[in-house]
Amino acid sequence: MVELGIVDIREIIRLVNANFGFDLSNFALTSLKYRLEHIISKNSLTSPENLFRKLTSEQAFFDTFLSQLFVPSSEMFRDPSVWRWLREEYFATLADNALMNYKIWVPFCISGGELCTLCIVLKELRLLDKVKIYATYFSDSSLEQIKSGVYPLKKVQVSAENYRRFKGDANFEEYYTMDQYNAKRVLDLFDSVEFIKDDLSFGKAPKNVKLVLMRNSLIYFKPNFQDDILNVIYQSMSAAGILLLGLQELITKNQNTKSLFDPQEISESIYKRRIG
Repeated sequence: MVELGIVDIREIIRLVNANFGFDLSNFALTSLKYRLEHIISKNSLTSPENLFRKLTSEQAFFDTFLSQLFVPSSEMFRDPSVWRWLREEYFATLADNALMNYKIWVPFCISGGELCTLCIVLKELRLLDKVKIYATYFSDSSLEQIKSGVYPLKKVQVSAENYRRFKGDANFEEYYTMDQYNAKRVLDLFDSVEFIKDDLSFGKAPKNVKLVLMRNSLIYFKPNFQDDILNVIYQSMSAAGILLLGLQELITKNQNTKSLFDPQEISESIYKRRIG
């Protein structure tokens, strides 16, 4: 695999910002280096110079670049205890009037695993047609993948085991058909979902959101930018809104934003928006 130096990475950041207005400078350097090297390898570009040329000479390649830049996770029901908490301790306690204009936001919708999991949970609770879900994506290629519902068989087999541990109400095979290589979603779960194309500034963030799922995304960015993202989420949420992060993402480590959220279920990295 080609190894990038700091000068190469800075040049890619400059090119992408100058040509496409997409700012990569807020990625943690180690994360960005790994993803850029992955893109070079996946597209058989063999050198950073070839990536420079492809980005500057092929406008359409940038969408592919973005789709490969973010870490995909097609695994569903990852950390089943989080989803059990959402089902049993959160949604089960909401009165019917609390579901009026109920909005959910998935800011980093990369491969659709989290979004699909959310929709299955809501469907089994008979709430899917009562809520509005917003999912932010960054590339058209990613959106096509999300909507296709086709994933590698091994990923979906892991998801099926996660679902068993989640103790869902159905058989996982009711949601996916499987062949020798792939699995395909058989139910249309996205009627309640509005997909929003945006960049990392999240200038199109929805308002008055009551639940935000942003699991395992903050860790790829610099601490100051993590604070910026959390501030955007705070501003987008309604009073006492709920934020779900990845199990390794603790707001208490972010000194500039910990005053915005209170722990709701700290063992599961679940937080409540502080009122006032």
